[in-house]
Amino acid sequence: MASLLLNVLVFAGSGYMMLVYDSVLPSRSIPTLVGLFVMLVLIYVFQAVFEAIRAEALLGVANGVHDDLFGAVHYATVARPLRAGPDKGDGLQFARDLDAVHTFLAGAGPVALIDLPWVVMFLVVLAALHWWLGLTALAGVMVMAVLALLSNRRTQTASRELAMITGQRSAATLSEIRFAESAFAMGMQDRLVARTSGWESQFIAAQSALARTVSRLGGASRTFRMLLQSIILTVGALLVIDDKASGGVILASSVLSGRALAPVDSAIANWKGLVAARSGWSRIVQAITTFRRPPERQVTLDRPRGELALRDLWIAPPGTQRFTVQGVSLSLQPGQALAVIGPSAAGKTTLVRGILGIWKPQRGEVRLDGATPDQWDAEALGSAFGYVPQTVDLIDGTVGQNIARFDPAATSDGVMAAARAASLHEAILALPDGYDTQVSAGGSELSAGQRQRVGLARALYGNPHLLILDEANSNLDAVGDAALNRAVMDMRQRGGIVIMITHRPATLGPISHVAVMQNGRLVDFGERDAVMQRTLPANETTAAPPAAGHLAKEAAR
Repeated sequence: MASLLLNVLVFAGSGYMMLVYDSVLPSRSIPTLVGLFVMLVLIYVFQAVFEAIRAEALLGVANGVHDDLFGAVHYATVARPLRAGPDKGDGLQFARDLDAVHTFLAGAGPVALIDLPWVVMFLVVLAALHWWLGLTALAGVMVMAVLALLSNRRTQTASRELAMITGQRSAATLSEIRFAESAFAMGMQDRLVARTSGWESQFIAAQSALARTVSRLGGASRTFRMLLQSIILTVGALLVIDDKASGGVILASSVLSGRALAPVDSAIANWKGLVAARSGWSRIVQAITTFRRPPERQVTLDRPRGELALRDLWIAPPGTQRFTVQGVSLSLQPGQALAVIGPSAAGKTTLVRGILGIWKPQRGEVRLDGATPDQWDAEALGSAFGYVPQTVDLIDGTVGQNIARFDPAATSDGVMAAARAASLHEAILALPDGYDTQVSAGGSELSAGQRQRVGLARALYGNPHLLILDEANSNLDAVGDAALNRAVMDMRQRGGIVIMITHRPATLGPISHVAVMQNGRLVDFGERDAVMQRTLPANETTAAPPAAGHLAKEAAR
């Protein structure tokens, strides 16, 4: 409605000109001129109000679209590398697409598109003044339409290329930032800068090509629009000379033609944003369709507290068809702890990622208490899991928040209980602000061992039923190893299940079972001492039983 009124009110300026030239000037009536001017001012006031209403409405639409899509787009951004493999860019393309859509909707682009249909109305009015004026304006609109189509064709390809290069350029820069310490230590900075500058050159070239296309076509559009106004003015003058139109028609037709072409000109000027928003929208639709958040469960299962069973599990890393876990089957009862051992690239980490649901099995299934993981909501099931990956990442916040998994309902007692379970409480109290000590995303304020123990405390928060440790002792000293062993024993005593990937026999003390993996297959599984007897070389078997017996005694204390 606001757009209808705005486009109708545009005729006020042209009508005022015609009345002044055709009525006021011949009659020399000052009261008529004043009355017309007052009405014109009132119309322009109404026009300003309607412009504000329309702008506010479009901004509301832009913000509403952003709010409605943000959750789904963010989920797709996080879920994509887990399901489809690593992105060649920095992984933020969907977020940039949402920003492009929001920027376009909140800008002048939608106004131009909304006003485009009203071009027909202005052409009809011009034709009503005289058919030559309407025909001239129609020819001008057709030329502008050709310029718009040409702009679309040239900018679409350039926009796609720029989006791809932007992601790869950002990924290269982020990689260089993460590698900054090693690069400085090993004299690699100049070489990495030279490597990244290649992406920078491609980015500048792509951006320049797109900007050049938009500026040239936009300039041509604006120039032709001014030329067309002059052409229509000339046509109007010829009609006046031929006594087929009045003097007011000349100026009125020039103004109306400019207004008729304004939406087309504005659309071409905002074509870059339109193309970016359209391409972004198509990627967003595809992303939220492909990586859709699972619907909430109508029936909520109890927290798992029983058996963990793997049945003929086959897993390939996302984006590949190469199985790194092949046909693994085993089961663990509450109170048991499993050590997964084997050479590098045997599929150990892939196995635990499949158990946690980080990577989806292509064949087979994981069952907890007889149910598959997808029968729980992800957030509910995740609270029953504890996970310490090979590299512990912290999130920008306090130590306490990181331990509490940023749970807004976390209690101080729960946070401190997790820290004590990881034997970290006293170490945290020694920090400058204790549990409120701020840490950055990389956790550089803490040592590698401290970060790993914070990761262990985070994994133990909320008393999980399943604790998975992937080389969780790689940066631990003797005190940390002892804390890790105590945490495993505590889990077993309260009926939890522990799975530990390790290369260090010293960590097998609290372990009840051992699984041996080679080339993605489970080659041995059973109670710890029996498996270790079969696994150790013949010349080490004589020393193995005493060590194992001693470890068992230590674990039982």
